[in-house]
Amino acid sequence: MNGNIEKRIEIIDMIKSLSNYFNDVRDALCAPYGLSSIQAVIVLDIYHHPDSAKVTDICKRLHKSTNTISPLINRLVAKGFLLKVQSREDARVTYIQLTEKTKSITENINVDIYDFTWPMFESLTEEEFDKIYDCLKLLLKVTSE
Repeated sequence: MNGNIEKRIEIIDMIKSLSNYFNDVRDALCAPYGLSSIQAVIVLDIYHHPDSAKVTDICKRLHKSTNTISPLINRLVAKGFLLKVQSREDARVTYIQLTEKTKSITENINVDIYDFTWPMFESLTEEEFDKIYDCLKLLLKVTSE
């Protein structure tokens, strides 16, 4: 299915607009904690995957290079948001962990994001909500292939 070129361009533009919207929301929610948007993404990733938080794990999940993520992690360590812990089994392996301060900040950011975005769905009918849900699942499926 070739699809309509204008619609493809419009879909791409809609995705860009949504991405910008969510980046702006994340920036606004993270600024009070002294975190940039990408720093918050790293912190949230570690929060949700505490047992697999080596730099390479984080890079894979975020689809970023170590050249991008490592300096950000180093800044977060310097600011006291993260800790680097050397593996007892293999000294070459370093795990990244949240500090106690960062755990509570991360919980607040998670709550803030849900509080901020949840009302968007209130104006939708059940049918509209189901359409969005189904379309997003399909989009995620085709982008992960």
